[in-house]
Amino acid sequence: MTYGDDDERAQLEAALSIGAAAEYLGRAVIAFHDPLLLAKPDSLPSQIMLSRANTSDALDPAALRTVDLTFVWKILATLRPMFAPHTTVRDKGRLPSLVNRVMWNRNAAAHMALVEKTDLEEAVRALVTIVESLHPLGSSSEDDFWPADLMPTVALLKDKNSEAAALSYEAKLTNAKARLANLLIGMSSSDAERIQTALEARDIPTLVLARHRDVDQPCPACGRGGTAVYLVLESDPEHEGYEETRGGSFVDYGWSRLLNFHALAFHCPVCGLDLETEELGFAAIPIELDEDYEAIEVPDWEPDEDYLRGR
Repeated sequence: MTYGDDDERAQLEAALSIGAAAEYLGRAVIAFHDPLLLAKPDSLPSQIMLSRANTSDALDPAALRTVDLTFVWKILATLRPMFAPHTTVRDKGRLPSLVNRVMWNRNAAAHMALVEKTDLEEAVRALVTIVESLHPLGSSSEDDFWPADLMPTVALLKDKNSEAAALSYEAKLTNAKARLANLLIGMSSSDAERIQTALEARDIPTLVLARHRDVDQPCPACGRGGTAVYLVLESDPEHEGYEETRGGSFVDYGWSRLLNFHALAFHCPVCGLDLETEELGFAAIPIELDEDYEAIEVPDWEPDEDYLRGR
């Protein structure tokens, strides 16, 4: 890993390497889930070649057509909801997504032989976060991805990510306080309270997620009511079983699934404070909520006699 090298050629190689690493990892994670997802939708030979049911035809690199990188990120965002925020713009659209931080550096190096050392370091730190969000999908740990000799560097990059998040949090906190103070300047206490109450009641847009839970949280900047957005992660459905009654019939306890909640963002409608996942810990906002269960219906499933009797 030569991103810290002052030599321009070494920096170009580093930019190309981290871009390739992100792409290869993304495609590998999808292939682990199902190789067929990588086949171009309009290429039947490619679908046959990458099908798990293909036991006769060998891969033909000349005929194989796979999805482009943009579609790879879309697939990953669907397969791994915790990865999805890394593909969207951050801080109200002012900052590129973590994926773009990596790929823009790669593209600038590949197409124009341009690289900026500061941007390159941010891209490397973004890659570390991307790896963290993707490796659970492949049922492997980070230790299986990073070579042992790079683990000290990875630990250092994580520390830098944490330091950057702390600085960002403090800057956002200061800006939010100043923004609210400017809004309320010259108002009486009663008018200021009325304005803040009205702002507090606003509905503000949140992340576009397949499923999320909004939790009321006091704002660390102004103390008014804000909203922490939690991604809802659903486990596989499980049947709660049957119980035989004295009359010989069975009571069906139905199906349920475990829900886990992971914090993704915080929004305050009063002072305008917006926090990303990595900044929430500094605001004492819980990163995870207590797990929960929900009852669900599974249609078209009938147990046989062996299941009912526990045989």
